[in-house]
Amino acid sequence: MNALAQKKTDLQTADSLYVLRQWKAAKESYAHHLKDTSTNAIAWNRLGYSNQNLGLYDEALKDYQKSLANQPSPPVRSIVFVRTAMIYSLMNKTTEAADWLVKVGPTGYNIQPDLDTSAAFKNVRAAANYSDIKKKVYESVYPCAAEPRAHDFDFWIGEWDVYQTGGKFLVGHSSVQSISGECAILENWTSTQAQTGKSINYYNPATGRWEQDWIGSGGGPQRYLNGEYKDNAMHFTYESTNANGQKVTGNFKFYNIDKDTVRQYQDVNNDDGKTVTVSYDFTYVRKKQ
Repeated sequence: MNALAQKKTDLQTADSLYVLRQWKAAKESYAHHLKDTSTNAIAWNRLGYSNQNLGLYDEALKDYQKSLANQPSPPVRSIVFVRTAMIYSLMNKTTEAADWLVKVGPTGYNIQPDLDTSAAFKNVRAAANYSDIKKKVYESVYPCAAEPRAHDFDFWIGEWDVYQTGGKFLVGHSSVQSISGECAILENWTSTQAQTGKSINYYNPATGRWEQDWIGSGGGPQRYLNGEYKDNAMHFTYESTNANGQKVTGNFKFYNIDKDTVRQYQDVNNDDGKTVTVSYDFTYVRKKQ
């Protein structure tokens, strides 16, 4: 057997021992295969995990650093981050553990269930500043939670009965939800005439403005842009085309009246703003629990 074939066989043996959780034998086999020159990020990660399960934490940390130094794929990188955090927790170095936990979120791995339940994170959960650590981890997994502008429209979240403004005529019901890790707000609309529609609303950090995309059972879609919360209201503008093929523009506003009342107003003009027509004017009243 030539050297290349032997090297492949040695790695297959190490991988088999790893799968069987025979940590001591797997460690010896990986160490024999890797020496100090290998660029196999997966194998370095697996050697590290073998050492981790043998309680050889310092060795495991060195192995994980070698794995990261060899440009692992995103899934392997996230696993190395998690396992490094676990080791620091097991060593009761909760500050270092927290630093690595925060690194996990941007990799696309939701570390929160592990943080809440894994025995490896027992020391982190016992830390005096655990609530702060958990908040930072949450914000690393869901970065919109830490973006203040992404919460400008939170006043609209809730369950609502919707009336014509200034009267008691019920026009529909709306369920407005925070979705996608607090990155968007989803409106679920049902009119008293059984028409339905949905809008997704989100803060776009590239423009520094809110946007809304609406589609209803009566057709569409419609985009509302340039959303900005000011003077206790969310202000959008929009463009569309009328039945004659002419461009029309308008304003779309949500007035934050109080914690249980939101007024939704839309107007349209067909002549460069000379004549403004109110499309509708609704008042949302929060449903009582």
